[in-house]
Amino acid sequence: MAERVNEEEIMKARDIDLLDYLEKKGETFVKQGRYYRHTEHDSLIIRENMYAWNSRGEKGYGALNFIQMYYGMDFVSAVKELNKEEYQLFDKSRKAPEVKQEPFSYEKQRKLEVNHQTDIKKYLVDDRKIDPKIVNWLIGKDLIAQDKRKNVVFKWKKEGKVVGFDLQGTLPMKNSRGSFKYVAPNDAKNRHYGFNFDIGKPNKIIYFESPIDMLSYWSIQKEKVKDARLISGNGLKIKTIAEAYKQATKEGHKIKEIGLGVDNDDGGNEFKDQVCKLLNSDMIKSYMPKTKGMDWNDELKASVHRATQEKENSLLSNVREDYLNTTSAGKKKKKTKDQELGQAL
Repeated sequence: MAERVNEEEIMKARDIDLLDYLEKKGETFVKQGRYYRHTEHDSLIIRENMYAWNSRGEKGYGALNFIQMYYGMDFVSAVKELNKEEYQLFDKSRKAPEVKQEPFSYEKQRKLEVNHQTDIKKYLVDDRKIDPKIVNWLIGKDLIAQDKRKNVVFKWKKEGKVVGFDLQGTLPMKNSRGSFKYVAPNDAKNRHYGFNFDIGKPNKIIYFESPIDMLSYWSIQKEKVKDARLISGNGLKIKTIAEAYKQATKEGHKIKEIGLGVDNDDGGNEFKDQVCKLLNSDMIKSYMPKTKGMDWNDELKASVHRATQEKENSLLSNVREDYLNTTSAGKKKKKTKDQELGQAL
């Protein structure tokens, strides 16, 4: 006879505090703002009894759902597991103990780098339409790399040293429409920094929501972008702009302009208003895409598509013209032969 669980056991299991259960099972977490990040599976985060395991495309709510996913239990076994001991019930006010964060080190990620860039070049150039010259330049400057999991590694460099990184998957995740994304835990000193590089001697900072958008903008505007520091904040983060300005000033650059290359949507426009209120509005300039609802990668793909269509249309037009000219010449030649034959007769 199959095992059963009653309603009371099920209700208790649904209310168990996920963090309390996992910590008693020996799992460890680091508190980062409002999130708790697993110390071994660093793409697994928990917030207010909700969980997201980004590298595996898993997300959900509560201990009952989590242990079925994490430990591969069936529903009845999971309910019984959560009823075996006394665990805390979920309480929003509960605070996990603070764990002292170790200084950032890139060495662990460096060991995952591979000696070729086949997959990231295909992803950036073929899928995202980034200018191949830009991709090769970034590789040559050791600003991006490929790791063993075929991720693009975007290295945050400050004064020549890697102080952080984020990853962009090149393949779609299983059971998910998106691809893997990850921002490495960082120490307090560089938490609000980001992927960046200089074009010329910077007298302005241009901020983007993601590295892909930043490279897309440069691909479109490569002839116009001069004397600028481009930086990505992985979202809408005023502190990243402030940190970039502070660092550029420290390096002796006289920054006269802060450009916002954020998405042309409601979030991007609201962010622009916030930045203008908090910083010197006279310095702020919009670098947003012209098309409503688009980010810079959308804009780049659209421009590449237009260029391809124009090239194809031009080619078809030339073929048609050649055909008409050939046909016209053939008719003229036939008419001349008919006239010659008529005269002979």
